[in-house]
Amino acid sequence: MRALVIVNPIAGRGYATQALPKIREYLTEDGLDFDVVLTEAHGHAVDLAKKGMADGYELLVAVGGDGTSNEVINGMMSGWSGDPVGTMSVIPVGSGNDFSVGIGAAQELREACRQVVKGERHLIDVGRVGERHFGNTVGVGFDAVVGVVAAKHRRLRGLPLYLVAVLQTILFYFKAPTITLDCDGRKHTEPLIMVSIGNGQRAGGGFWVTPDAKVDDGLFDVMQVKEMGRLRMLQMVPLFIKGTHIHRKEVNVERGSHVVLETDGDLVAHADGELVCEHEQRLEFQLLPQTLWVRT
Repeated sequence: MRALVIVNPIAGRGYATQALPKIREYLTEDGLDFDVVLTEAHGHAVDLAKKGMADGYELLVAVGGDGTSNEVINGMMSGWSGDPVGTMSVIPVGSGNDFSVGIGAAQELREACRQVVKGERHLIDVGRVGERHFGNTVGVGFDAVVGVVAAKHRRLRGLPLYLVAVLQTILFYFKAPTITLDCDGRKHTEPLIMVSIGNGQRAGGGFWVTPDAKVDDGLFDVMQVKEMGRLRMLQMVPLFIKGTHIHRKEVNVERGSHVVLETDGDLVAHADGELVCEHEQRLEFQLLPQTLWVRT
């Protein structure tokens, strides 16, 4: 098995670069035949993954965080014709690593490298918003603004980074837009602070936003938070960390494979932590079931 290891050297505030010598050592110990390439700019992993597929690599390994994994997924899915694509594996060394949790990848470095070589191969669903694919979650509204705020911090990583960004966003977040949400033909309109289109369970480095979602069940978990005051938003933060927010009256979760959001204002959205838009009035999501092979 030939593998292309795609490394984002600045992932995890530079932790990926520190971890790379150990990753090389561990993969070599486990007998993997691999080449390493480093990304040089935002979006570069998309092109590297495309080329890796064209060059016949049997396994593509994303070394980074959710953004790196998202780019690799988009590169692999660029030639998608309806048949399953793959195979992909993840060594999580980024700031969030939520996609890796959703697919069952080990979070400890040595075990993650072992899974790359000796793990089980299984199919997962992939989401699509417009022409962009995602493996974990699209956040619309508050969730996406948190991502924009988090990107401005240079020292923190993981849950502490996103927790600080959440608190800052609560203090300055704009009024909830009125959104018409259509989930598999079920339509309703109301002011919503955020909507999460969940293929995976976790976002923001440790917030269990759609805790019951499964990456291989053929459905999104569509989590909606109704308009509320700042104090109530602060009270909800620990519930999101535990995943118990879904039982509160301000939260609604429904499942579906085709979702459309429309508003007269602006929709801000991220896909797997990567900014998708800041001024869209309509977003359409489609689930592509059993589409990507992963090894964990």
